[in-house]
Amino acid sequence: MFPPYEPSPPDPPTTERSPLSRSLDIRLAHLVPPLDETREDSVQQALGHPDLLEEHWWRQVSLPLALHTVGPDHLATGLAHLTLDHWEDRVLGEVMPALYLTDEHPDVLATHPREWPDAEGAHKYLHDLYLTVLERLPRQAPPTGPGTGPLFTEIEGWFATADPRRRAVAGRRVLTLRSETLDTLGSRFGVTRERIRQIHKQVGQEVRTRLEGARGARTAAHLPELAKKLGVATPLDAFWDLSPEYPDLLPSLGLPVGEVLLTLLPDHRVVDGWITSEESAALALRLTEELAERTVIPLEEAERRPLEGGVPQEHVLAWLSALPHSRVMDDHLVRWGRNLPDKAFAVLTAVGRPLHFDELVERVGTGFNESGFRERIHGDERIMRRDRRLFGLRAWGGREYLGLEETMRRQLTEAGGEMPVGTLIERVTDWFDITESSIRAMAAGSEFARPRPGWVALPGVVTARTPYRPRRTVERTRRCFRDPEGLWWLRVELNGEHLRGSGFPIPSGFAVSVGMGPGCRLPVRIGDRPSIAAWKNQPLMNSIRPLLLLEDAQVGDHAFITLTEGRVLCRLHKADAVPADPFSASLYLAGRSVTDGPPSLAHAVGLPEDAGPAELMAHLTDRGDQDLLTLLTPHL
Repeated sequence: MFPPYEPSPPDPPTTERSPLSRSLDIRLAHLVPPLDETREDSVQQALGHPDLLEEHWWRQVSLPLALHTVGPDHLATGLAHLTLDHWEDRVLGEVMPALYLTDEHPDVLATHPREWPDAEGAHKYLHDLYLTVLERLPRQAPPTGPGTGPLFTEIEGWFATADPRRRAVAGRRVLTLRSETLDTLGSRFGVTRERIRQIHKQVGQEVRTRLEGARGARTAAHLPELAKKLGVATPLDAFWDLSPEYPDLLPSLGLPVGEVLLTLLPDHRVVDGWITSEESAALALRLTEELAERTVIPLEEAERRPLEGGVPQEHVLAWLSALPHSRVMDDHLVRWGRNLPDKAFAVLTAVGRPLHFDELVERVGTGFNESGFRERIHGDERIMRRDRRLFGLRAWGGREYLGLEETMRRQLTEAGGEMPVGTLIERVTDWFDITESSIRAMAAGSEFARPRPGWVALPGVVTARTPYRPRRTVERTRRCFRDPEGLWWLRVELNGEHLRGSGFPIPSGFAVSVGMGPGCRLPVRIGDRPSIAAWKNQPLMNSIRPLLLLEDAQVGDHAFITLTEGRVLCRLHKADAVPADPFSASLYLAGRSVTDGPPSLAHAVGLPEDAGPAELMAHLTDRGDQDLLTLLTPHL
């Protein structure tokens, strides 16, 4: 029989530093060596506990932490079962050498459990014996920071006793918003990325198990309440103010309580500073599509959409402001396009009145060239210049300001080409914010003529009945050719400046043939772009680069251009496609088909089709078409 167990008296109180204030890095396997040689499933059956889910916790978890978690009685009971069922051939001193430091008689510690016939009594004796050692060991609670709330305590308890790898995977992949890679964690612990993946899966399952059990009840109950407070979208900054417990740092994970909760929410995720959901994304898409059609929506109307869709009222305005390609302005939700004219159009639509250029710049924002911005909005058909520095929407109507020179030209054109300077000043200043001195200075410049004292006229206009006559008509102008329908075309030998987008002068005879005259500024379209064909000191054609790009033009190619019905047209004849036959080459350079005969060439240069060779050669000489003369001279 074994002797009755008498517990030792408690130790006297001490004023020395308690072991609870420092970490005691021993494991149960250090205290009970046979654990290392016993089948793991047998040990787990005896020592397992729902609060210690770590694999082989008796080798991995600090014993003071385990004692705090499950208590010494649970461990003493399990060790007693293992001693009787698996270690009956070991003497008690081999099972737990620390027993030699107790008051137990050495002869008892040298006996084998199999020698004790009373199994029930043996179990109680062993339980009490092991308890004498376990109760003398310090118990170390999970380290705590400032957090004292129930969520902090519950979540910290999940991993406070976990091994370092499990804590790292939980804090750096499973429960964080800034997940580390498998390779990074694998390198940290000297294991493969696949092993980290396995631990990730296990930790995720453990978290789900805890949320479904008693140890996660508070957190599980809190998550639906939190989701309701967040609605379909809440700014991340505002989230931290929902509970004083959220910012508290969990020592075991190195994460705030709130961040862990966000990872546990099933229907929310953190994106661009917002805690959002699929409902929020769908709501934003619908409103963005509507905004693309309407450009502006009254703010009161726009706010109803997110409010009815589940965004908390205090965050509705911030949610609208965070919509892609949008902005809240002047009590409107405004579609904020990518280019400057779209933004200017949106600003004017929201404000509902013309704006001074400086105010328009201020509302659109900074970070762009103001001169370039002015040019961009000048060319936008939706926006109309109402004065020198005043812009509105064309849909609003009103008188358009086209610049001082063009305004004066239009008034002179309506008056038949000339009028008294005083009358012109009176009309222009009545409509626009232009000074009299500016008008007089412009009228005295080279852009206008002065037919008689006190009068101003368009250049080349003496009276309204005096037409302009070019020195050379189009028929006598070099490189001008007529198509079978009678429309005149100018052949331009392309150089690098043309391809880079430079404008270029055109002959006066050709300009008159397409409807231009001195002082005119014809609005035209070149491809899909609005442009101007102007005649100041000489007629000019604006850039034809958009048309050349469509034809894949190269330096040296021949571009035939004309102006008809407000559009600039262009046909390209490749330089490397000029026929070898001289007459066919002449037709090619005149813009005609190489299969046409001599009458076609005569018609192209402005002669009757029955003109003879001598008349054709004389006409080409008068025009100055030296390239055609060189080709035809040996053959005509």
